[in-house]
Amino acid sequence: MSQQPPPPYSPPPSSPAPYAAPAPQAWVPPVAGPAAGVSYASGGSRLVAYIVDWVIAWILIVVVSIVLGSVMAAGASSNSGAVAGTGFLVWFIALFVITLGYFPWFWSHGGATPGMKMLHIRVVREVDGGRVTGGQAIMRLIGYWVSSFVFYLGFIWILIDAHKQGWHDKIANTVVIESR
Repeated sequence: MSQQPPPPYSPPPSSPAPYAAPAPQAWVPPVAGPAAGVSYASGGSRLVAYIVDWVIAWILIVVVSIVLGSVMAAGASSNSGAVAGTGFLVWFIALFVITLGYFPWFWSHGGATPGMKMLHIRVVREVDGGRVTGGQAIMRLIGYWVSSFVFYLGFIWILIDAHKQGWHDKIANTVVIESR
């Protein structure tokens, strides 16, 4: 018996199996906890920082009130109602800026208010630990109001949450960490 010569071409390999989509994976939160060596700030240190910051804000309000009150009094003594009215408007704007700008400005410029710096804590983005944006800082301030609406439950939530987040942190996607 004679052998037959091989065919001039080799047969094509068997065709691969049709594409199969990977099995769906369960969703995993982006951050399970802080990075190694980083820990969440305690509720007590956050409370003390908050009190210190409100004392500072009220001192600023009193100083602005005294200065602008003196200007308004000087305007009233010279019988110039326009000066007194302008002084009142400036005082109102100053109070508005201090009360609504204090926290967001510090959060977005360094991550810590003076009270937070004193206690070595700072606020960061939850996803990557980066600096808080201006939009997040404003959302966090709005979250402060939301947290206080129902008997301050949004702040008390810090004590029971695994990531020590209050409602304001959850709204703004932030966490407060120790910065020693």
